[in-house]
Parts: sequence; C-alpha cells; structure tokens
Amino acid sequence: MHTALNETLAALPDDTKVYPGHEYTKQNVKFLTTVLQTQPVKNLQAFAENNQQTQGKFTIGDEKQQYNVFMRVNDPTVQKATGKTDPVDVMGKLREMKNNM
Repeated sequence: MHTALNETLAALPDDTKVYPGHEYTKQNVKFLTTVLQTQPVKNLQAFAENNQQTQGKFTIGDEKQQYNVFMRVNDPTVQKATGKTDPVDVMGKLREMKNNM
C-alpha cells in the first residue's frame, strides 16, 4: 500500500484527477478527522456532507498535500497520531486505526 500510494501514485503530476471506482470520501473523512484537524479537512468534511458524489473532484496534489493521511506518512501530525515515524510503520498503524473504527 505504501509503495502504491507514496511512490507510484504520488509520482503522477499534481493536477492528475482522481476517479476512484467507488464513493470513499464520505467514509474516509470520518477517519481523517480523527488524525488531522486542519481547515482543508474541515472543508472536505463539509463538501462530503453536502455532495452525494465526490469522485473526480480531487487531484493527486489534493490527496497527497491535504486529505489522504495514507499519503502523508512523513507528516509530523500523522506520525504523532500513530506513534510511529518509519513511513511503512505509520502506514500500518493508520490501516489498523481505520480498521478499528
């Protein structure tokens, strides 16, 4: 998962649109708010609450810089939330935390 997100997808141009195969923003934002409490996250939460579909509204740049905690494994806030610093360990702990929600 770390390689797929943080090496393969993250290498795409920041303006690449993200079209996931299913609606995941509404569920993921619930988890995201337990890890990050930034203004962009609050904006995403409001967007998810007010829009039935969110696919194709975000770019790789949005995901890695603002919203996707799994793409922010080097962010000190995310590391603090997991108690880990190694990117693979941070990813594993985030996955465990999300699974236990």
